[in-house]
Amino acid sequence: MTKERALFATFARRSVWAYFWGSLAVLLNALIAHGLYFTWEPWVWLYAAGLGILASLPMAAADLWMARRQLAPVRQVFIEGVGGLEAARAAYHTLSMWPMLSAGRVMGPHLLAVLAAFFPLAYLAHHYGGFPTGPEELLFLLPWYPLNAALHATVEYLVGAAESQHLLAHLRARHGDAVVVRLRLRVPFLVKVLGVMVALGLLPLGQVALLIYFKLQGYGTVPDPTALPSLIGWGLTSGLALVVAGGVLLSREVARPLQAVLEAMQHIRAGRSGVRVSAIAWDELGDLTEGFNALSQALEEERQRNQELYRDTVQTLSAAIDARDPYTRGHSQRVGAYANLIARKLGWAPQQAYHLYITGLLHDIGKIGVPEWVLNKVGELTPNERELVKSHTLIGYNIARQARSLEPHLPGIRHHHERMDGKGYPDRLSGEAIEVEARILAVADVWDALTSHRPYRQALSPQEAYRQLQLESLDPRAVQALWELWQEGALEELLKDARTNNPALGFSAPPPQPGFAPAEPGAGGPGSPGS
Repeated sequence: MTKERALFATFARRSVWAYFWGSLAVLLNALIAHGLYFTWEPWVWLYAAGLGILASLPMAAADLWMARRQLAPVRQVFIEGVGGLEAARAAYHTLSMWPMLSAGRVMGPHLLAVLAAFFPLAYLAHHYGGFPTGPEELLFLLPWYPLNAALHATVEYLVGAAESQHLLAHLRARHGDAVVVRLRLRVPFLVKVLGVMVALGLLPLGQVALLIYFKLQGYGTVPDPTALPSLIGWGLTSGLALVVAGGVLLSREVARPLQAVLEAMQHIRAGRSGVRVSAIAWDELGDLTEGFNALSQALEEERQRNQELYRDTVQTLSAAIDARDPYTRGHSQRVGAYANLIARKLGWAPQQAYHLYITGLLHDIGKIGVPEWVLNKVGELTPNERELVKSHTLIGYNIARQARSLEPHLPGIRHHHERMDGKGYPDRLSGEAIEVEARILAVADVWDALTSHRPYRQALSPQEAYRQLQLESLDPRAVQALWELWQEGALEELLKDARTNNPALGFSAPPPQPGFAPAEPGAGGPGSPGS
């Protein structure tokens, strides 16, 4: 079962159970109210209960038919798998209106169906089955039935508002802000609270007051003041029970958007992007959730602008450093791009892999402290010249550690020339003691050096470069991941750039959305082989 089907199945199951228990409570209330009003004997109560159950069958059928029609857009998305933004928007709109649709069904098809079924059954039972109360007497209580249905409608509204939230949240997480359908409906918070209090607190008392009045007037029965205490007692008992139940449901209705906003704030504090509140409210709390979503979007846009500025600054710096060596132009960007792809292949999260891309841009920043004549020397380097080249790792580390924002990149800058056998530099680390970022960068660095043209040799083919990598003391998992990427065709653009020394094609930061994968990188930037 897919996630969408499971969500809809849970929603449908809970809604059906809520409808069942609500209908049972209303049926029980009607049975007790009628029994006390007409002073039925015990066997008549059982008889009436059977008639009520029979009348409930067409009522449930009518309600189910209407509910399926109303939920058709939701079923298309969650059950039939219909994709597209328009279908999702239609489902979102239906779910947003679901609480009011549920209440409307109870006051419409539900109420009409039960009346249309119960009165004919009462007529047949009275004339042919010995039921003591005929439909004529029951007609006097006709104004009472909408009041009883209103109790059920109020409960359905509150339950529907709670159960639809999971589907709404899924649609928003899947399609983003574009799926949201703004509703013009606004119910002031005070009106909502007073409405629930009246519906679940005063309606039972209103029902009893109406029955007492009819009883004293002798509508459909003999005036019997001795029956009044029982009616009053039931009215107070049912009213108290409904007030408690209504208070619980209303508190959840109020707390849901507030809790959603608090949880979203915690996610933002933890550094998550794309945080939105999907809780629906038609009162001032709805303004709160929409205001939070607007604030979250503004923060993401500002974060994205800062990240792009940071990326552009680093790219400019790496290009300026690489420009000192025309033979390896594009090296830093390609190393960053290779490292990003390797990290993603190894299962890293997109944002972690992107940070490694930035480290790749900065890994040779220390070359700014190496004399240019050493970097551009074509012949063999002297031992002193080699030491100058090797010093670029420590120079880069000392430069980068001056900026707090560059702290995550320090291990890769300092240790991208360490080797698994401990024969690298500058700290002669070995094995797992080398940070994984540095191990991946080392593979990307050597691969780009081998597959790029140099004054003293032509670029090696990918097969030759892979064989050479296997001879080096590099992380075997990173080497294997790189080879698999080449077999999949993911490195062609970078290899082409390395051979032509084109300027960088650019690499964009992942926008602030959970699970977003950075675009396939281009390449560009200089460097020297194995440095």
